Amino acid sequence: MDPNCGAIAAGIDIDCDYLPGGGVEPNILLIKKTEWDLAVTAGTITFDGTSANLIDALVLTTGDQGYYFQGYPMQTKPVITGLKRPSGYRYKQSIDFIIDGSVAANEKILTDMGDGRFVVIYINSFANEGGAGKYKVLGVEAGLKRPEGGAELDKYNDVDGVWIVKFASEDHALESTPEYTFWDTDEATTDAAFVILQSVAS
Repeated sequence: MDPNCGAIAAGIDIDCDYLPGGGVEPNILLIKKTEWDLAVTAGTITFDGTSANLIDALVLTTGDQGYYFQGYPMQTKPVITGLKRPSGYRYKQSIDFIIDGSVAANEKILTDMGDGRFVVIYINSFANEGGAGKYKVLGVEAGLKRPEGGAELDKYNDVDGVWIVKFASEDHALESTPEYTFWDTDEATTDAAFVILQSVAS
């Protein structure tokens, strides 16, 4: 078996008209991994034929939906770390966000998350030309779970009474791709598809 499990086939040009910028928007979308997988099987989530890490259609099956969490500026923090494993290079994905800890309904949602696996969509502040880099997707292959310490509330320190919630790849279920991108045709089309994910599919 060839020990080289990777092969580069292209280079990268600088786009001088759309120089990159940092930062992410505060809001995220959570999708249950089981519902994501059903849509992939049904063919309503599809991947680009030439760029497998590009999702070009994202529609959940009937009755399923994503759950939109509104956050606060500078508090949603995705981190992706490359790790060398015996079977090859893998990526550990994680994302932190916060929810108001003073509302009972919010803590019920936190409880209901349990030990489930989720796909997480976050929004880049810098979107590239035509919004091509706006929506980034984590947990596509294995799903993200709350690790130990994945929900923390300390009202006596400077966290303003909010829960700090984390989702991360499990050490035995890392991703083979740093992250996926969702983009369909142009920014307006992709924005519309993202909004539909937040409603029960029909």
